[in-house]
Amino acid sequence: MAKKYLGLGIFGFIVVLLGIMLITGYNGLVTLDTNIDGKYAQIENRLQERHDKIGQVLGAVSGLQEHAETIYNAITAARAAYASASTMEELIEADAAEAIAFTDLLVVVEDNPLITATGGYYALIDEISSMESALSVARRDYNEAVQDYNASVRRFPRVLYASLFGFEREVDYWKMNDGADEVPVIDFND
Repeated sequence: MAKKYLGLGIFGFIVVLLGIMLITGYNGLVTLDTNIDGKYAQIENRLQERHDKIGQVLGAVSGLQEHAETIYNAITAARAAYASASTMEELIEADAAEAIAFTDLLVVVEDNPLITATGGYYALIDEISSMESALSVARRDYNEAVQDYNASVRRFPRVLYASLFGFEREVDYWKMNDGADEVPVIDFND
């Protein structure tokens, strides 16, 4: 009789231990997955902030005659792409388009001393520069959260929990914009 209770006790202990492992493994994956969602939301917040500020810069320099329509169209198209983006890939493409349009705008503004002489322009450029830095940090934080998740979901025994509960096997990283690895040419001799 004592052996029967001992066997039931050991079996019960194993069931409880497996239950605890299952619960903590599942909760750990939920935490990592939620962290990715939070970091992604921060990127979206920063992109929206930049999107709004670029509109303000465009309004501040709307008096440009040369290249104004081309830049205005590029920024408008980039902002429309951002507004209609529904997937991560579309959001990354819109992010790249806005960055390129803003760079083009800066080149034209730098060539027009009447615009660069206004203090409001400099304040907006400083704000956008700090937003770009914050966006860079948000992207880095997102990729670190993705790295933690991807590593965790591949480790044993979480690989079993991920399969059992339908968690993604791998989440995509935020990719670098096309051309971001090219060094810009700055020429002060113009």
